[in-house]
Amino acid sequence: MSFDEDEKEFSEKNSDNRDFNNISRRDKESDNFEDDFFKDEDFEFEDHTGEDSESEGYRVKRIKQRRRRRKVIFRTIGIMFILIVVAVGVVFGYRYIKNKYFTETEIAEEERIDIPSSLELTQDIDIVFACAGENLLEPDVNSVIFSRYYSIENKLISLCVPVKTLLDIPSIGTGLVGESVEGGMDLLSLTLERNLGIEMEVDYYILMDIYNVVNKLDGINLELDGEITVKNYDDDSTFKLEPGSNLIDGSEAVNFLKYFSGIEKEVPIGDITKQKLILDAITQKIAGESDEELSANLTLIQDFMDSNLSMEERLKIFSTFSKIGSGKSNVYPLNVDDHESPEGEIFYTVGDISGLPEIFGMEEAVPEEVTVIEETVDLTVFNGEGTPGLAAEVAELLKDQSFESGKNKYNVLEVGNANNFNYDITEIKVYSDQAYVIDAANDIKNILGAGNITVSEGEGIESDIIIILGTDYKTGETASEDSAAADGIIKINILNGEGTAKLASTVQGILEDHFNAEEETLKVVETKDAGNWNYEQTEIIVFDSSEEVNELAQQIMDRLGVGIIKYSDDNIDNVDISIILGSDYTDQ
Repeated sequence: MSFDEDEKEFSEKNSDNRDFNNISRRDKESDNFEDDFFKDEDFEFEDHTGEDSESEGYRVKRIKQRRRRRKVIFRTIGIMFILIVVAVGVVFGYRYIKNKYFTETEIAEEERIDIPSSLELTQDIDIVFACAGENLLEPDVNSVIFSRYYSIENKLISLCVPVKTLLDIPSIGTGLVGESVEGGMDLLSLTLERNLGIEMEVDYYILMDIYNVVNKLDGINLELDGEITVKNYDDDSTFKLEPGSNLIDGSEAVNFLKYFSGIEKEVPIGDITKQKLILDAITQKIAGESDEELSANLTLIQDFMDSNLSMEERLKIFSTFSKIGSGKSNVYPLNVDDHESPEGEIFYTVGDISGLPEIFGMEEAVPEEVTVIEETVDLTVFNGEGTPGLAAEVAELLKDQSFESGKNKYNVLEVGNANNFNYDITEIKVYSDQAYVIDAANDIKNILGAGNITVSEGEGIESDIIIILGTDYKTGETASEDSAAADGIIKINILNGEGTAKLASTVQGILEDHFNAEEETLKVVETKDAGNWNYEQTEIIVFDSSEEVNELAQQIMDRLGVGIIKYSDDNIDNVDISIILGSDYTDQ
């Protein structure tokens, strides 16, 4: 082989080795690059040119690919993190909003009240229901209902007590019964026990936040016999309820109770029994259609009730009360006398409660021993009618009144004329908040057989009571002597014992048109509601044994076409005849 041929062969081999070495070096560099995050080549200038420019373009491409992969990975991780945060927020946010603003319809199984094997109430109980607004810590009570349940007859008797009735509150003194709840439901229970004059011991109580209870139950169905327009005390508007079933919310329920609480002058105090309709509707809604629904509803509203009943006892009471038929659930208003404060607000004192034992099915009343306060009341008597000597005559009449011990009931400080003689109605103004003074005012009204009682504020006035005599009081005639039959005019009053609106005033017109057509034979002194609306038979009660009165009583019964004549000496209204209209009159 020649030298030239050897050199050529060497050159070719050397060239092959360089190519192989270059390829090997590139592969190694590539492998090392994958192991290192940054390489020297990453910092080479983009416009650099040289013998390895082709390899440099390949490396740049690989770098960009890796950067894109890293961005994709970081973005994916970020998106997943955001999705997790949003999911957690949705779950907990939904629960928060639902619990705070929406009625919970599903109760967790572990939160439900255990249902006993029997929900039948097998014992007689006395229970007080008080209905308030939204705040149970400082309750604004607008309904107080005392109920007695008789288990053998499955019978419920309820008494509605006006919340603005003055009672003797233990350890406090005279106050409104509704305000006694501020001292706790135990104090309300004790107040009723000591003031109603019947043998009773309140076993249980329930104070309800009516607004939230009704709303939590998605409203209640209020059943009405006729149309009622109720005042809305939130904005001084009114809302109308139709005959039949009315779905009402918490605000309407509270306003309904308040409207029939006795604070409205134009609403008869006997209508306070309509408050029981709200309590009945709540009871029916809580009971539901099954024991499970009853348990769920009680769980739902348990935070809006204050009671000394266990959950099992509540289950039994609401279950049992919801199944009592209308014929075995009777409701009565407490017999009260109304008064008016200088600000025009109405309040009440307890009237004749001798009939309560009969209402609650007791043979005899066994009242708690009450200490009679024998305090002499200072009086001033003014003549506002004009008859000479009228004020002096009444003053002497009242001076003769005394307690069983012989102590004088009244001390007359002053006798004189009023600022004018234009008083048609006798005014009995009370300037004391003591219960015995208010009792004295009622006693004076009964003695005079006339007058309206008002409670006034008067600093510096020495008298407890000021009497201004009007033309409704007759000269020389006391309440016990003032028989209308003596001058040929028979006095009667008419009581609505059935419940139809304006029934007593309608009958007044009928009787006056008939008997006074030619000359005045009778005078209707007063029309009002009876103690309850459960009279099935009309009663014509005669308080005068004279022939004229007895004859007129028979004529009244003939004119009405129904009724029975009775005789009584308990003439608290100072009339000759008292008519109590029953359902037999409206059913004719």
